[in-house]
Amino acid sequence: MRLRLAVLALGMFIIGTDNFVFAGILDSVADDFGIPTSAAGQLVTVFSLAFALLSPVLATLTAGWSRNRVLLCALVVFSIGNAATALAPNYPLMLLSRVVAAAGAALYTPNAAASATMLVPAEQRGRALSAVSGGLAAAAILGVPAGTWLAGRNSWQWVMWALVGSTAVVAAAVATALPRLAPGPAVGLRQRLRPLRDSRVLAVLGVTFLIFLGAFTVYTYIGDVLRPVTDGRGSVLAQLLVVYGIAGGVGTFIAGRATDRFGTSAVLITGLTGLTAGLLLLPVTGDTYPGAVVALAVWGVAGWSVTVPQQARLLGAAPEHGPLLISLNSAALTLGVAGSGTLGAFGIETLDASWLGLIGGAATGAALLLACTTYLRGRIPVAAAAAPPVSVGTAASALRDRG
Repeated sequence: MRLRLAVLALGMFIIGTDNFVFAGILDSVADDFGIPTSAAGQLVTVFSLAFALLSPVLATLTAGWSRNRVLLCALVVFSIGNAATALAPNYPLMLLSRVVAAAGAALYTPNAAASATMLVPAEQRGRALSAVSGGLAAAAILGVPAGTWLAGRNSWQWVMWALVGSTAVVAAAVATALPRLAPGPAVGLRQRLRPLRDSRVLAVLGVTFLIFLGAFTVYTYIGDVLRPVTDGRGSVLAQLLVVYGIAGGVGTFIAGRATDRFGTSAVLITGLTGLTAGLLLLPVTGDTYPGAVVALAVWGVAGWSVTVPQQARLLGAAPEHGPLLISLNSAALTLGVAGSGTLGAFGIETLDASWLGLIGGAATGAALLLACTTYLRGRIPVAAAAAPPVSVGTAASALRDRG
């Protein structure tokens, strides 16, 4: 069982590395194509926007396929997109290649999460979601620093080819290690989007959007934000990204168990408070190495702890739409990342990179306010001591029942 979850998590690791690594290689890409860093940041915007828009469409088109077939198809498309990115002769074609890679990622991500919950007993589903989400944290811990280092030693194209090769390995593992998994429900696009009529669902998706809008406004341009510390040295930036990644791994590990034990509200509110504090600290402490380490550690632990409780909130709000809600949450996440590329570019062009922490902190602070408001109004099920919490383990059971 652990091997199967590890295979799914490895796919998430590669997809996360593909998206996150541009934070470490953005300057190299910009130099290669002779464009400003803010323009290179739109590669992240295009990838994320394409992911969000294509996710429900592709889920509808592949609804009758077994999850195994969807996962394999996703990895093939993703690999083709990355190969095209490495070979792109100009900036417009590179933008197009990111759309292809995003299509593969949009197919893989929600199906990996749904598949993970089908592989384990009900009481372990929170940990299964945490394990798969841990692939994204591992991307921040290992993938981004390694990619940054590899690009510094060779070129950013080497990073893309490394991702292509790794994807082939994961595809082989998916084909051989996973049992046959039943298809998702055959749902049309209109029905797939029907949960968006529920104000409770919209509230949770709004929080997800604001979280990733704020966090990635800083992360996408982290090289510029930390330039006072790194002085443009890729090795120093890689060290700091390792700190952030390790902290993210800790946050993800804690989140699954804490959500199952304490419920969503305590974990989410605590995580959002820490995330906002970490981002707001960056402009104050980010000009010294120790200060940057502290800010990135707080940001990493808190920021990566919010994904699991957000999934649990959605499943608790409308468990009958389990798999669809995970897909919509992924779309909201990537829309936030898409917006961050534009918001961060605006901040750099009109103000300065040092201000991005305040801009990002304002967005995550708005997410915290929205989360608190919806809990206080009772619009999302709240875990209380007097009643069993709506945990990942219980709420996510809808995924298996409908898988």
